[in-house]
Amino acid sequence: MPRQSAASLAVPRVNGASTSLAPPPELSSGAKQLWRSLIASTPSDHFRASDVPLLASYCTVSTMADEAATEIASGGAVVNGKPSPWLAVYERLLRSQATLALRLRLCPSARQDPKTTGRQKVPSVPNVDFSKVK
Repeated sequence: MPRQSAASLAVPRVNGASTSLAPPPELSSGAKQLWRSLIASTPSDHFRASDVPLLASYCTVSTMADEAATEIASGGAVVNGKPSPWLAVYERLLRSQATLALRLRLCPSARQDPKTTGRQKVPSVPNVDFSKVK
């Protein structure tokens, strides 16, 4: 096969397939914004049409967790000497968010290939005595 010029490599290949998934119409505006951000920040082949329900759930749960965090911040973690009910809601939402992120391969540990993880070299940190640094 002959070599290709840099100009020909710079032209994107078009195969007729849609490159991004549109957010479902039932998502809230915040969830749609998160959806678009996730789609834009991942490779075009990361998500498939079969991932739409999980991705929609992740976006919904994430925006709900933000709302719960806002409620905790405004009302406090302790209300009348008792833990705020929002703490339990927030904890459940974070657990769901973490599980969905893992299933959608959004967290770094889910994106790593377990076969090559052990072979990757960890950059060495120079031994610095910080007591002598001014």
